[in-house]
Amino acid sequence: MEGRTQLVCADCGRMREVSGEMPRDYTECFVEIVREDGFVPRPGGSAGFLCGACLETYKGSETRDDEENIERLSS
Repeated sequence: MEGRTQLVCADCGRMREVSGEMPRDYTECFVEIVREDGFVPRPGGSAGFLCGACLETYKGSETRDDEENIERLSS
């Protein structure tokens, strides 16, 4: 049986398709995409993925709050 799904970056919309015979080829395809494009689960409570490029500049609610607190404390 073949599995197929899309990984979509929640920030920029970049898409990659995971596909292959279950379970081995499907899993290997996912690992290859993670290695090539850096897809990771999006931090926080919402489901979704971020590509590696968006992860490098990610500022979710937690990191935004941290940045504001650091600026305020260092002033």
